[in-house]
Amino acid sequence: MIKALGRSAHDTPLVLLGLTGENLTRLLADEPILIDLAELGLPACKISIIYGTDEKAIIEKLVRAGLLEPTS
Repeated sequence: MIKALGRSAHDTPLVLLGLTGENLTRLLADEPILIDLAELGLPACKISIIYGTDEKAIIEKLVRAGLLEPTS
């Protein structure tokens, strides 16, 4: 994975994340990617990238992981 800071064409801050084939393989194997923006010198904040076949599948994964409350 490539992680970098840059500037957009409009001179606004830009976080660049480049996923490799190995990253995609892990996502497909239900292994989320966790990125700590503090590694890039930004304020402490984490980003999680997960894969699901559709939004419903992603929501179900987030509920199972305890990151979202189940809905009735």
